[in-house]
Amino acid sequence: MIPFGRLARIGVPQALTLCRLACGAGAIVAVARGDAYLAATMITLGAVTDGLDGAAARWLGAVTTFGIWFDYLSDYACYIVAPWCLARLLVPGMGLFGEMAFAVPLIAGAIRYARNGVVLGDAGPHVPELAGLGTVFFAFVPVTAVFLDVDPAASQWSAVVFVGMILVFSALMNAPIRFPKLTKFRGASPAVLILLAIEPFWMTRVIAGATLVIGVSYVILAARIARGAQTSQTSRTRAAI
Repeated sequence: MIPFGRLARIGVPQALTLCRLACGAGAIVAVARGDAYLAATMITLGAVTDGLDGAAARWLGAVTTFGIWFDYLSDYACYIVAPWCLARLLVPGMGLFGEMAFAVPLIAGAIRYARNGVVLGDAGPHVPELAGLGTVFFAFVPVTAVFLDVDPAASQWSAVVFVGMILVFSALMNAPIRFPKLTKFRGASPAVLILLAIEPFWMTRVIAGATLVIGVSYVILAARIARGAQTSQTSRTRAAI
């Protein structure tokens, strides 16, 4: 029988993960009702819990294989399915090309989590650094459009840019590039969580604009840094041989 203290420690991060799953489900319901802003808010709040459950598990010494898998399933609901529904609400009826484009994030996200699951199955509760861009970046494409009050369906060009960003971020989910996590930058993770928590309620456009600039810059710069580090490591390995 699991001691009560141990059960309580495990329960805290699982409760936070469950909140993210609920946020994803709430976002889907909001989309069904045509409320894009509420859907974007629920996805954003889900992202806040994503920054807390892992930290809580590590701090409490409650990292488990079950928790990792539960986290992944909740991520798929909140970062793939819910944003996909929101994106469909923002840009409806794009014909055959649009239908094919919107299928990409669903497939790419499923492949990413399945691939990572295989890696985690061998690693156990010790989570290694995994390649590919986090699915949260795809999620914030439609979310940022809503918070900036941008209508991707207003013109053909805006729809093309919107769908193009979705395709790029979806492709990067499984790219052979290890993007550094925010936890590697001192103070970055708490700052981002605070901004996300207040974004739907205060200074929404300002924070959304900053999020867009920082997010795109991170993707570009992190990819270059990762490639540079990989090239440097390869060169050192060859020199050693």
